[in-house]
Amino acid sequence: MDDTPETRIAELENRVRTLETKVAALPSVEQIETRITEQVKAMPPPVEPPVMPSFKDISIPIPSLNTLVNTARTTWTLIEMLNELKMLFWTLFDRRYHMAWATRVIVTVLLVAILLSHWWLPFAFDNVIGRLWEKVINLLLGFVMFFILHFEMRRYQEWLGKRAG
Repeated sequence: MDDTPETRIAELENRVRTLETKVAALPSVEQIETRITEQVKAMPPPVEPPVMPSFKDISIPIPSLNTLVNTARTTWTLIEMLNELKMLFWTLFDRRYHMAWATRVIVTVLLVAILLSHWWLPFAFDNVIGRLWEKVINLLLGFVMFFILHFEMRRYQEWLGKRAG
């Protein structure tokens, strides 16, 4: 393969010539515009509605009582929270289910730590900042306990599913 400047220039001139012939073969802008205009004119006109709709034509379906009750059961946060509490109760007190010992120990320690945080927590004095500090730490401990109990409830639900199925 010859890679001299003359061959490069000849190759470039050949490519430019090919490009010029392809550009010359493109249709003109006027031809494209007339073709698009003819296509738009050939389209059917839009259909006007015979009568404008009024509010009398709108019907609103009224849900049945069963639908309302089922929707309320599935969407109300209070009912969902009560169901979660019931599941937590059975997770903790179902004698057939064996909760992990680590969960029992950690939850007990966290509960005692939350209840006695005023005595063991540093800087928890009887002023506004000390009480705020104590509440923040109690919230963090509560979140940790929530996540541990939530994980245990998922294990309990899986265990119930395996027993039923």
